[in-house]
Amino acid sequence: MGASYGQFCAVARALEVLGERWTLLVVRELLLGAGRFSELQRGLPRISRTMLTQRLRELERAGLVLRAAGASGPTYTLTPAGRALEPVLRDLGGWAYEWDRRGLRPEHLDPEPLVWDLRRRLCPERLPTALTVVRLTFRARAEGPYYLHVRRPDVTLCTDSAGHPVDLRVDADLEELTRFWLGERSWGQLLRAETVRLTGPATLRRAFPTWFSGYALRP
Repeated sequence: MGASYGQFCAVARALEVLGERWTLLVVRELLLGAGRFSELQRGLPRISRTMLTQRLRELERAGLVLRAAGASGPTYTLTPAGRALEPVLRDLGGWAYEWDRRGLRPEHLDPEPLVWDLRRRLCPERLPTALTVVRLTFRARAEGPYYLHVRRPDVTLCTDSAGHPVDLRVDADLEELTRFWLGERSWGQLLRAETVRLTGPATLRRAFPTWFSGYALRP
C-alpha cells in the first residue's frame, strides 16, 4: 500500500491503493484470466517474484484479491471491488491510445507477454480439431522460438514442438505484430508489407488470423 497523500480527495485515496508500480498490471492479468502465480509471471515477465508476491499481498489486504489454497498451490481471484476496476483499465488504455504522444516505443516491445496474450485470446471454437503445432519466431530477436500446440479447445504454449511436426511457421517483425494485436494494423497490411510471413498449408495460412479474438482490453 502506498504512503498516504494526506488528502480527502477520492482520487488520492484510490492512488494510495493502486498507484504503486505493477499494481494495476497485476489487476489487468487477473482480469484477463490469470489465476496462479506462474500465470501472472508469464503475463508480467519483467516483474520479480518478490515484487509480485508483495503486490498480491497488498491487493489482498485492500480487499481486491482473494487468495485460496489449492492442491497445486494458491489461486488468486478478483473480488467484486477488484473486478470493478475493469472499466478503469479500459479508460486508461483509451487515454493512452488517444493522448500518449510517445506511442509504441522499442522499450515497450517484448515477445514474451505478446505470445502469452496471443495464446490466451485464441477462440476455442475456431481452432482445428487435429493437433496443430505453430512455430513463432521474431526477426532480430534472441527470444524464442515459441510453439503453440493447438487442438480444439485447448492451447499450450511451449518452448519446443515436443517431437511433433511443425504444421505452420510464423515469422514476424515484433513491432508490427504487436501493432496488429493492438488494432493499429490489419492482417492484410502485415502480409502486403511482408512484416509477417507464414509457411504451411494454404488452409492453415488463411485460418491462422481468424483464431484470435484480439486484445481483450482494447478501448
